[in-house]
Amino acid sequence: MVAHACQTIVACASLMYGQDPFVKHVSILIYDKDCKYFFLILNTAVRILWTFDNTLDDFYGIFPAVGSNGPTYKSPGINGYGSCLYLNASASQSIDVLSPPFLSMAYTSFSLSAWIKATTLNNAAVNGLSDNGIFGQYEQNSQDLSLHTIVRNQRLYFGFYGDDTQGNQLLVSDTWYHVAYVYDYSTLTQNVYVDGVLDGSNSPRGPYKGTVGNMTIGTNEVFFPYNYWNGCLDQISYFSRVKNATEVLYDATLTVAYSFNNTLLDDGPMGINGTGINFAYTASGRISTGLTLLTTVSYVQAGGLVLLGTSTRPYSMSIWINPTVITSGNIIHVAPTTTSISWSVPMLGFINTGNLGAQGCSPSGSVSLTGPVVPTGIWTHVAITYGNSNGLRLWINGTQFGASSSAYNYTAPGVPVTVTLGASLSSAGPCSSGVIATGQYHGSLDEFQLHSRELSSTDIWNLANP
Repeated sequence: MVAHACQTIVACASLMYGQDPFVKHVSILIYDKDCKYFFLILNTAVRILWTFDNTLDDFYGIFPAVGSNGPTYKSPGINGYGSCLYLNASASQSIDVLSPPFLSMAYTSFSLSAWIKATTLNNAAVNGLSDNGIFGQYEQNSQDLSLHTIVRNQRLYFGFYGDDTQGNQLLVSDTWYHVAYVYDYSTLTQNVYVDGVLDGSNSPRGPYKGTVGNMTIGTNEVFFPYNYWNGCLDQISYFSRVKNATEVLYDATLTVAYSFNNTLLDDGPMGINGTGINFAYTASGRISTGLTLLTTVSYVQAGGLVLLGTSTRPYSMSIWINPTVITSGNIIHVAPTTTSISWSVPMLGFINTGNLGAQGCSPSGSVSLTGPVVPTGIWTHVAITYGNSNGLRLWINGTQFGASSSAYNYTAPGVPVTVTLGASLSSAGPCSSGVIATGQYHGSLDEFQLHSRELSSTDIWNLANP
């Protein structure tokens, strides 16, 4: 460390940032003559996350933000338990992330992502305006000096100013999307992703060269002030490296992942931790520690699941089971988080003949599949997948069992739902009955995952063969 009259402050700053696992280091420190304030340029944070759970500050407390014109919060956010940042474009609401500290994204790789749900979207053909701002950093509106990640004419748009990439998918209002903007400095490539799928790519682009300027959320300086976001923004994240396609897909579609390694903490990106009663951990799990359900009222839950509660959305569930009883029992049950709505589906469980059963919900009622008889006292991998075209499918030990159902549109309550593992705590609505003999599951469970996409046969095989 260079000797300085403000050495105590330098030491504190280095300790604060150097020990944070999400920050590499501080590259420049500048003090005023009274040694009271310092300006720093981070040689970039490994991760910054704005959760917007009733706060504008980032999760790690390094990049505090201030609201402009009274932005508010709206519940639920994408992860069900928190809130989203709710912006009213007509009131010119946005967020400023002020310097210091300055986040340097010049001449480097980075990945920006967010969950978005617009109340309305500008489209020049409709209302004469084109842009909907998500994130920006502005030095000046000259080539490679104005970073803007936006939706332009209802498509993703990744710009450095005059050096840009547009996506292809037409986005619509009142729909949650995961969007990602990834820049690879080594190849000068801009990539944009919608719901984990590559939507546009261009090279050579950039590099971005901005070295000053505040960050903005919900607007930017390109076409300002006609580019305000209208609706929800949530879980805005920055990484100081390229995220590959697999990582982006994971961020966009892995809703819950419980390993049950002596904890109900979520191993996925959403942070939807589990709760439960009357359960224990067993050292004899399929992969390390597992979960054992002990009594007639024994279960684990994941609540506030927004996408699973949305009609026509694809989904997949994967779990290891080791039952002691196979003539009845609900393995995976889904019902609204709020009990005032009459809707529920026993999605995976046992039929009274000892066979596994899988169920879905269509506009005409329950959709059912009958699976094989599975052994007691042995671990079996089971997965169910749903997609609009392929319908409901059941997978045993990595292989599809039997035929798919007919194609149908998944019907959900339109509110966040709760997955209950091991029990069926409610039974209401047209999809609450079917082939599964509902009731308490007896035995052990391990490695539960919920995805907001239809997993491929390769995905299922890999989960069944860890």
